[in-house]
Amino acid sequence: MIRHLLIVCQGNLCRSPIAQGLFQRLLPDITVSSAGLAATDGMTMDPVARSMLKLRGIDMSSHRARRLDEGMCRSADLILVMEFEQRKAIERFYPAARGRIYRVAEVFPSDVQDPYQRSQRKYDYAMTLLEHGVNDWVERIRKLSACGQR
Repeated sequence: MIRHLLIVCQGNLCRSPIAQGLFQRLLPDITVSSAGLAATDGMTMDPVARSMLKLRGIDMSSHRARRLDEGMCRSADLILVMEFEQRKAIERFYPAARGRIYRVAEVFPSDVQDPYQRSQRKYDYAMTLLEHGVNDWVERIRKLSACGQR
């Protein structure tokens, strides 16, 4: 059963907080958190990404970036990353997390490229991949939870 979901990107400013907000709305009974491999602790979320979520009724204004650490990896039942290289990096730095790390857009199979400080088109594309990826994972998580309750 998935109780704690961790979403990881590079800086924890765009992609992982977007996915966190989307997951929190759809899976309110699960703890959802996010972090970045190279995050600067305390930075606020990218304003473009924050406003895109706000248009969808999701408020992430209190989000502050956090750098990924071993404790976060240990407490997570499932870790979703944006890029295959991020998966490899987490497995290298935190080997105990192996077997629980997948890409959020695994269904495509595609990496979600970082739109940070790029064109609106890049943000829109990242959001589309994240929405589809999150919806796919929500379905998987719900099925796992249903099986675990039997």
